[in-house]
Amino acid sequence: MVSTSAARGETSTVARHIARVAARLFATRGYDATSVRTIVEAAGVTKPTLYYYFGSKEGLAQALLTVPMRGLGATLKAIVDTPGDPVDALVRVFEAKFDFCREDPDRARFVFSLLFGPQNSGLAGELAQVKEELPCVLDKMVRHLAEVGVIDPERVEACATACHGLTVITAIDYLYEGREIEPGQARRLVEDLLRGFRAAPPS
Repeated sequence: MVSTSAARGETSTVARHIARVAARLFATRGYDATSVRTIVEAAGVTKPTLYYYFGSKEGLAQALLTVPMRGLGATLKAIVDTPGDPVDALVRVFEAKFDFCREDPDRARFVFSLLFGPQNSGLAGELAQVKEELPCVLDKMVRHLAEVGVIDPERVEACATACHGLTVITAIDYLYEGREIEPGQARRLVEDLLRGFRAAPPS
């Protein structure tokens, strides 16, 4: 007789396999262009199996988006809410975003395909909801850097935009160009960026 814990392990393995295959297909073909039939054939499972674990193609996509991105949001919020050096905190924010890409590159490519793909995708509403729930941590961190005198208060918006840009470009280079995100790269990026936005010394 198969134990309950073993059955749960087998169940989660099957679900993770389907999700990984779907993420790769969604990222390469697009969500709307990928049918349930394509997913189950690529995963080597039946349609009832997919429906058992996820309910529908939409449920599968939501599992790939909602749970991981809410987890990322919780991690980012914890960084913001933890007292400490604001520069170190900004480095941890960069690292958390890079870790999200490393953990499952196909899932991250799927997220980017929705962010930069057609606005009328069937998942546009779901993505908008997830984005609203994610705290704007980079903006908060940059404002805090200005408050404590690390960067020029007049350049908060420009610095926040640069932070967003650096994280996105680094992630895209990793996901689509195969350029590894090296150990310590987050800190080097933050320190190089902040040098250009330093507050002027008091006269």
